[in-house]
Amino acid sequence: MKTMSFAIVGALCLAACGDEGGAENPNEVITTVILNFAPSGGGATKTFTFNDPDGDGGSAPTIDPVNLTAGMYTLTVQFQNRLEDPAEEITDEVRDESVNHLVLFTGTAVVGPASSNATGPLTQNYADMDANNLPIGLSNNISAAAGTGTLTVTLRHMPPEEPPQKASDTLTMVKTGGVDSIGGTTDAQVNFDVTVQ
Repeated sequence: MKTMSFAIVGALCLAACGDEGGAENPNEVITTVILNFAPSGGGATKTFTFNDPDGDGGSAPTIDPVNLTAGMYTLTVQFQNRLEDPAEEITDEVRDESVNHLVLFTGTAVVGPASSNATGPLTQNYADMDANNLPIGLSNNISAAAGTGTLTVTLRHMPPEEPPQKASDTLTMVKTGGVDSIGGTTDAQVNFDVTVQ
């Protein structure tokens, strides 16, 4: 039941993306969020997906629980619009417009620059920067230790038409005031249940 409620919240956030943002720089339409955890010491990448291929309404989305073993990982995040045929890789647009986008990692499972938690099974640090030397969040370093919690992945769209822009204090603002305390709008927000053994 808990996972289903998370999936429904995620579906509503994802479906609303196409209606937000200005005409010059609209929010992305995103139906799918993919988390790829590659073990730092080698081995098979573990992939977990939120997928709502028919968008708003219709079938319920599916969401994979994140199950990891303790260790170090490189986490890459992908965003797709599967309403298009073939599927549109939104990740490329986020990378191309990285000064206007920020991927945030919050929730009870996460300790990191945007999280207010002191403890959690996942410790996250950004591994990519935009042209202004500010984090993007498509590539991350993760340390996983035994525990459970919820990982919330949020793609925030912060175009020039909607100040304030991404800045050196943006992550601190999220940590103290939540995602809605910063400028822009949400392209996608999904909750994943996390278990690390």
